[in-house]
Amino acid sequence: MKNCPLNHENIKMFPFKRDNGFDLPQEYSLARSSSPIFPVTLWNNQRAWLITRYRDFRKILLDERFSGQFSNKNFPTVTKARQAIDKLEKAFVGMDNPKHGHYRRMFTKEFTTKRMNELIPKIEKITDILLDNIEKKGPVIDLVPELAVELPAMVMCELFGSPYDDRHYILKCAAGRHGLSQSVEDATKSANDLVEYCQNLIIDKSQNLKNDMLSRIIKEYVFSKQLSVEELANICSMILRAGHDTTTNMISLGTLLFLNNKKELKKFIQDTSTSFSAVEELLRFLSPVQFAPRRVALEDLNFMGVNIKKGDGIFALIQSANRDELAFKNPDKFDICRHANNHVTFGFGIHTCLGQGLARIELQIVFRKLFQRFPNLKIEEKFNEISFKYDSQIYGIYRLPVSW
Repeated sequence: MKNCPLNHENIKMFPFKRDNGFDLPQEYSLARSSSPIFPVTLWNNQRAWLITRYRDFRKILLDERFSGQFSNKNFPTVTKARQAIDKLEKAFVGMDNPKHGHYRRMFTKEFTTKRMNELIPKIEKITDILLDNIEKKGPVIDLVPELAVELPAMVMCELFGSPYDDRHYILKCAAGRHGLSQSVEDATKSANDLVEYCQNLIIDKSQNLKNDMLSRIIKEYVFSKQLSVEELANICSMILRAGHDTTTNMISLGTLLFLNNKKELKKFIQDTSTSFSAVEELLRFLSPVQFAPRRVALEDLNFMGVNIKKGDGIFALIQSANRDELAFKNPDKFDICRHANNHVTFGFGIHTCLGQGLARIELQIVFRKLFQRFPNLKIEEKFNEISFKYDSQIYGIYRLPVSW
């Protein structure tokens, strides 16, 4: 493979195999060097193009000749199950402007820096409680269920005003949409179950409004009939699954990455000023969302010298863009002092992640507190025994046994 440059005649099935921990599929680096806009074939024989360079990634997401509308019959997917749940998606994540902007604007003030900063004391308290529990249960625990799953779930419950006891059901539904081997029936059920949960939550909360995000949205937009319960349920489902699954995997992957890079961990522990740059580097290096953003060509066109046909799919690969040698020096090196806040882990353009501020705060708090509490944390498995999520659209690990 290393001696075989990719070209437009060498069309491969996508997604590519990934089976070595933090390493990306080697096809990405080959494509960046020889054919950065690279054709692939999908499970249904549809042709799609991979956007592998950072510059092209940003450019294509601003190009209105490409649509992010999930309902488009040619919208690209990596599995048949994903195609099915895309057709069910009614939140603005699967819309183009002006509809996308219409719905997104209703939520932007709920995710301002001011709003997110108001959550810091609560996130710190939740983190402290979870670390207390870990210390009591030790000295060997699985950090994934005890911290990586619990923290984002509890924070999202705090944000939404949903019962803490519901957090495991929400996560199960969210994760049930992301596998690469799920049946259409299982993925569809997970998607529908989460929307139904949100719908019931909205109905219950409408009778008992409180000072939480969902109550404020209901009061301002549902009661005024600018937003239906069904529309809000679909948007809440989108926010809940994004807030749970991606941050969970960032916490578990990030802990493993730190523990595998002792020099960087030592710098992080000794210098509290590295909290921001370390988290940005973790986001760049890990990029847990594997096959997004996606687009479909609305017309025959030429993009950066490549002829793309109407109906061709596009995968603008976050992971590859964040490892582009032209954008980041020594991109395969994890360096917490790197100024990497220009990464594209949260996307780019109109679909940039709405909750990125919250994710950053959670990660800064959890890693700082985790390694302050357990500076001698160590992994209780060999690296090659760690169970990575090679079978999921959101990359992560299934377990992380640690001691201190």
